[in-house]
Amino acid sequence: MKKALIIAGGLLCAFTWQAHAQDAATESTAQAQPTAADAVGGQPSTTSMSGAPVKAQGLTRADVYQQLVQSQKSGESARLQELFKGGN
Repeated sequence: MKKALIIAGGLLCAFTWQAHAQDAATESTAQAQPTAADAVGGQPSTTSMSGAPVKAQGLTRADVYQQLVQSQKSGESARLQELFKGGN
């Protein structure tokens, strides 16, 4: 009697699992989400992941170079290099 109940319970679980798997497959095809390869255009985000506003444009190479020259002139670069015992 126990064997029959265990077998019947196992078959019931297998059939239920099979039916659920088929339902999930039909739902996913009916509501296909666009993928990155299909995406066209879009709007750039106005906030970062932390919620802070996003700057319209980053620094240019010239801006970064000017900051480097300024930090070298002010000694900030040397202080940071000494603080972190960094490189060259």
